[in-house]
Amino acid sequence: MTVPMNKSEILDAVLRSLRADFENRLRVSKKTREQGNNSESRAEGKYDTLSIEENYLADGLAKQAESAAQAITLIEKMQLRTFANNDPIDLSALIEIQFAHATEWFFLAPVAGGTEVICAGTPVTVVTPESPLGQQLLGSRAGEKIPAPSAKILRVV
Repeated sequence: MTVPMNKSEILDAVLRSLRADFENRLRVSKKTREQGNNSESRAEGKYDTLSIEENYLADGLAKQAESAAQAITLIEKMQLRTFANNDPIDLSALIEIQFAHATEWFFLAPVAGGTEVICAGTPVTVVTPESPLGQQLLGSRAGEKIPAPSAKILRVV
């Protein structure tokens, strides 16, 4: 299998995904805040907490939007490296892994773990060094096996 695309395309796709997530969370936070502060949400009794609950929810969504904004900044500053197959895996590595029944591509980044992007028709999943898979990959090399899930690192780009 050929390399699905260049890393700049992956980075751009991850940034688009993060920006969409940021905008969605910000929009929903603002809408929730408006609902919590409108006259129909005001408490009608001491047990009516709808307004308070909506404002707490808006606060949580705003914090998630802030986290997404910080992730965008980190990804924008990320330096892309080219790896030879014998180089140890580090941030910005594009890794092809053979599992029991499938081959998958992963991109090691400081944030945005779990984000899946499609580039050149191939799915690529972002993993972070803190994730269980990322911990196993960090410092490994092409040709090595990882124990859980059982797999073989085919290529590092």
